[in-house]
Amino acid sequence: MHASLLRPMSASSTPPLHVLRGILRHVKSSPSHKALEAASAGGSSTGTEAKSSGQDMSEVTLREHIIGEYRKNMSVPPQREVFLRKIAYDYLILKDDLTERARLHELDGGADTKLTPAELTRRAAARAGLQVPKLDPGIGGN
Repeated sequence: MHASLLRPMSASSTPPLHVLRGILRHVKSSPSHKALEAASAGGSSTGTEAKSSGQDMSEVTLREHIIGEYRKNMSVPPQREVFLRKIAYDYLILKDDLTERARLHELDGGADTKLTPAELTRRAAARAGLQVPKLDPGIGGN
């Protein structure tokens, strides 16, 4: 879900399960785990296997911690519930914004040299909810 779609909702109007699922989705697709795995790919195969299993374990542990905290706080006083919901919602918005910022940073970091003009056009159209029409190869202006 895109961060701008979450903006109109507030912590009190967003169902707690939606917030929990959003946070778990970020834990599952955390780029830090993927970046660490890619960085460790240059090492020996046994070292890489050990590191990746450790990273998988930390992801599982974090996921279990989040679910455990959610379950533990299901029957708290109303004031504490509002406070915890605000914290969880703010964390979700922060993670959404950081994900969007990373995507924009990648595009700003030389996307024009990394991607073809056709791919840049396709991505821009997709962000706007459009599709680029298929052109005949002879029309391309070569």
